[in-house]
Amino acid sequence: MLSRQVKLPNKLQWQKLLDKTWFYTKIIFALFVFGLIAYGWGTFYPNKTAVSKVNTELDKFYVDKIKEMDLQEPEFVYNNDIQFVRAMHKCINYINFTTPKHLRVPYEMIIGQAALESGWGKSRFATEGNNLFGIRTWSEEVAHLLPMGVEKWPGWGVKSFASKCDSVKYYIDLLNNHSAYEKFRKLRLTTNDSMRLIKTLDKFSTTADYDKRVIRMINKIRQLEEK
Repeated sequence: MLSRQVKLPNKLQWQKLLDKTWFYTKIIFALFVFGLIAYGWGTFYPNKTAVSKVNTELDKFYVDKIKEMDLQEPEFVYNNDIQFVRAMHKCINYINFTTPKHLRVPYEMIIGQAALESGWGKSRFATEGNNLFGIRTWSEEVAHLLPMGVEKWPGWGVKSFASKCDSVKYYIDLLNNHSAYEKFRKLRLTTNDSMRLIKTLDKFSTTADYDKRVIRMINKIRQLEEK
């Protein structure tokens, strides 16, 4: 058998080989570190625009699926203040099923205004017209009620709704779309605090201390719910 002589690399060749190996090792290590940093940055400091877009798409998908279920509006039954609050909760839950998160209005704010405007659901506009917020219409063709003692159209009426939940939904749509409540929408991007948000609704009522009245009502609702 003939033996084949293996030629080993000399010292210079070994050095070049080591240098080349070390060069590629550094590249691989750098890529690994970069990937690790990118992963960590994306996890703990995600792009807000991208996250917002994903959340909006998920919300839309969720809402569309819920709408396909054709959920039935809950009954709005109450005989006292705490029952009124509970009926409001059920109604808002029902509406929130088909309302994206970024368009929702805080529970306390809705219930506080409804309780104040309708006298805990006992006002004539609430019992006869299902209007919990005193929302007006300036069109005589829209279903409405006139104030007691007013027989001729005075240029406005208190809007009537098919149900009390319908009036809650209309109120939420109003805050989300009417130009008068732009301040509310801007502040809602940073907080969900009813006590702060209600102060932006200075155009909802002509009453000078309207926000203070709603805040007092919210505090009363909290006391009722603690019992």
